[in-house]
Amino acid sequence: MPTIGLLMILLRLIFMKGNSIKETEIWDFLRRLGVHPTKKHLVFRDPKKLITEDVVRQRYLDYWCILHTEPVDYKLQWGPRSNLETSKMKVLKFMAKIYNQDPKDWPAQYREALADEEARARPQPVGPTPATAPASTPSPVS
Repeated sequence: MPTIGLLMILLRLIFMKGNSIKETEIWDFLRRLGVHPTKKHLVFRDPKKLITEDVVRQRYLDYWCILHTEPVDYKLQWGPRSNLETSKMKVLKFMAKIYNQDPKDWPAQYREALADEEARARPQPVGPTPATAPASTPSPVS
């Protein structure tokens, strides 16, 4: 599905730009690929709606207004569904494959992706943690 390819490009851009990117930067990049926010696209139909509404509604991306910008600008970040369905390392490997390079060729992002992989490998607590668990009530003595 072509939308997945576009999403991987967006996730890569966001990751490489420090996990947040201005919408204007997204469009500057996509214009070079022939994808324009105001023009119908043969594959993506309405690219602006696809990115800022559909993909956001599906929770692959978060879309935030940047305060105090004139004209108003927005930023995009990975959404919760992207964090569940892929990883920074997978996106970095995807990019490395496209550019015929090694993921280690981007050392800062590689370190961040490794740290992300290690965090994902740690067991996550299932119930309330001791600090947040309610105090137990003593059982009645008979």
